[in-house]
Amino acid sequence: MTSERSPVAEGRRTGPLIVTEDADLLDDLLRLCAAAGAEPEVHHSVPERRGGWESAPLVLVGDDAAVRCRSATRRQGVLLVGRDQDDPDVWRRAVEIGADCVLRLPDAESWLVDRIADVVEGVGRQALTVGVIGGRGGAGASTLACALAVTAARQGLRTMLIDGDPLGGGLDVLLGGERAEGRRWPDFAASKGRVAGARWRSHCPVCTICAC
Repeated sequence: MTSERSPVAEGRRTGPLIVTEDADLLDDLLRLCAAAGAEPEVHHSVPERRGGWESAPLVLVGDDAAVRCRSATRRQGVLLVGRDQDDPDVWRRAVEIGADCVLRLPDAESWLVDRIADVVEGVGRQALTVGVIGGRGGAGASTLACALAVTAARQGLRTMLIDGDPLGGGLDVLLGGERAEGRRWPDFAASKGRVAGARWRSHCPVCTICAC
């Protein structure tokens, strides 16, 4: 996968704005932000500083704070979050603050972590992905994949070479990088949930031949 976009890790992105006085809900939201690698800003009501509400990349409003946010500027990226599954008035409060959607925890935790992670990592230009599949063993698929990665890296493109063959010997061996520091697929096999792209990329081994 190649992309000319600068790594997100080079510049720290702003995390979401959380508006709530519910201590238990705040604990849940802080936990989800931590899982997504985000550092949120927390307020009990709409921030008094100018642009605090408008400039936040994502706003998470607790059920308890919806009334205090009714006068806030209408904008996209506002989510109303709570835990009461049977609250009949939640949709009215969502309309009053112009929320994009209503989330009930813990059911929506996985979706919310992904949304927060998108804010932290940013959504840039989609990378070009090239898949190489051999018709049989020894057809040269690994060699071609390595050649493509080396060529892309030498042309100055940010390149990541992924070995998807569970029975293969490992592309790091083919490139002479089997001793390079970094995590391999077995290290991620038991992982659950989303791993931030920048964090995952920083733990991968780097080939000294082509820097991919």
